[in-house]
Amino acid sequence: MQNGTYGRPLGQYRQASVETADRGQLIIMIYDHCIKWCGIAKEALDGGHFARKAEACHKVQAGINELIASLDMQKGGEIAKNLWRLYDFYSHHVHEGNVKNLSKNFTEVQEMMGQLRESWQKALGEVRQDKTLANKLTPNASRSYVSMVG
Repeated sequence: MQNGTYGRPLGQYRQASVETADRGQLIIMIYDHCIKWCGIAKEALDGGHFARKAEACHKVQAGINELIASLDMQKGGEIAKNLWRLYDFYSHHVHEGNVKNLSKNFTEVQEMMGQLRESWQKALGEVRQDKTLANKLTPNASRSYVSMVG
């Protein structure tokens, strides 16, 4: 099989996963995306593959932009403001790592996002136990595929 044909089922699976995910699952998917691409950026930099590092940084930034866009600053109050500050820090830290070739920046963002992902996962588990709150996770919102399919 050719590479384009081989990759098509995986891409279709990813797209279907995104299309059927609730809002909470989408956030987790974006975190997974960013964590994965931070690791790829670090490996690429450590291996001297600067084009791959730049590509990985671009993908991390796209994921962070998705996280920022998902914030509801009015309803989210102080939590949304704090998340915005964190996401802004991650963005700047990844950019600095890319520009200055600082491998530690990718590791730090990867670790911090991993911890935050765990917190989201735990919170989602608790919300899903409350049927009233769980129903709020699934509104018909438009979805972007930048972060999760690419």
